[in-house]
Amino acid sequence: MAALTLRERLDPRRFFRGEKATDSSIVLSHRRIFIVPSRPGFALALLLLIQWLTAINYGNNLAFILTFLLAAAAMSSMLYSYRNLSGLSVGAGKTNPVFAGDQACFELRLSNSAALPRYAIGLKLKDAQPVRLDIPAEGNVPALLRVKTEKRGWLDLDTVTVSTAFPLGLFYAWSPINLKHRVLVYPRPAKDRPPFPLSEGDHANNRPRISSDDFQGFRAYQSGDPFKHIHWKSLAKGRDPQIKQYASGETEVLHLNWADTPGTDTEARLSRLCRWVLDAEQAGMRYSLSLPGTAIAQDHGASHCRKCLKSLALFDL
Repeated sequence: MAALTLRERLDPRRFFRGEKATDSSIVLSHRRIFIVPSRPGFALALLLLIQWLTAINYGNNLAFILTFLLAAAAMSSMLYSYRNLSGLSVGAGKTNPVFAGDQACFELRLSNSAALPRYAIGLKLKDAQPVRLDIPAEGNVPALLRVKTEKRGWLDLDTVTVSTAFPLGLFYAWSPINLKHRVLVYPRPAKDRPPFPLSEGDHANNRPRISSDDFQGFRAYQSGDPFKHIHWKSLAKGRDPQIKQYASGETEVLHLNWADTPGTDTEARLSRLCRWVLDAEQAGMRYSLSLPGTAIAQDHGASHCRKCLKSLALFDL
């Protein structure tokens, strides 16, 4: 952990925004954990003050004892709140690309190397539903933070606040952390399903298509194979998935070009291209993608589809 300068230590933004983002796991220590009394804590402090003044006024030893016992219990709960966070390790988990308008899911991994469990650990992220969980002793727990996406491109994880009010709720301990964690957001697919573009010299009625007349045999299923060629009967019998092959069929090649999308709205054109990519992949067609400054050769399959969608997501960014 790099040492902080005096200016960085006294910067009030550190209490809410945390320290610089890192791509490694963050271990919560005394430098990162902050504690303040909660509303019930302030109410108890006011009650103890009144009780102490009353004990002084009447010279009642039992009132003094009760006041000091309650104050000692409150101060002990502050130490327990700190210990509930101290030593926790928070790291980035897996992420999956999403389409604009859907919820992006950031996975965080919380690790507890201590022999004591951690209770009522809260995780809060801006514009996300807070998460509350318990972490067993020497255990690991995943936490999912879901954020609504609005635009394509990379969505970086904002500051995450790890907090607790355990055990009595009298003190609020928190630690703002920043991880280099992001999700790729694809363009929103067009709602309508426009017909595929015709390349120069093509005709809608004479495009070569996969023939289903000449059956050749079976082969093992590979990621990206079209679902319509799966041999469902063998799959229903508990066998490994197989793909039906045809000897004389030809696979249609589709050329998806930026110039084939009408209009001047960049996002609308990307949405249409996104819809074409998804439909072509679902139909089992081979397709290429041409964008200003980017050209992806014809292919098909899940990896090719992801490559095309990533190019659309990061276009002109």
